Amino acid sequence: MERRTPQSAVADAIDRVLAAESEAAGAIATAEKDSEAVLEAARERRRQILEAARRRASRLHARAQERLGRSLEALEGGLPAQETDLESLRALATAAVEGLALRLTSDDHDGPG
Repeated sequence: MERRTPQSAVADAIDRVLAAESEAAGAIATAEKDSEAVLEAARERRRQILEAARRRASRLHARAQERLGRSLEALEGGLPAQETDLESLRALATAAVEGLALRLTSDDHDGPG
């Protein structure tokens, strides 16, 4: 049977600690790499959501501008404007806000047309 000296036992223990430390460092590097991939995927999803929101807001703005233009033309022409009484405007604003809230919180962000 081989006799171990205290120095060889200490050297073996140090080797085991260094091996464990190296293994842990490798695991940490792998975890960092994986977390960067997850973060980049989240950033890309954020960009997609922001772009979809911009497109929806632009479409909504264009439709509102068109409607406002028609109402202004009717008012300037002395014709009764369509849906210009206060109650109709409140109902229209409420419907627009509810529709926007629904579209922004639903899975189908683009919604109809």
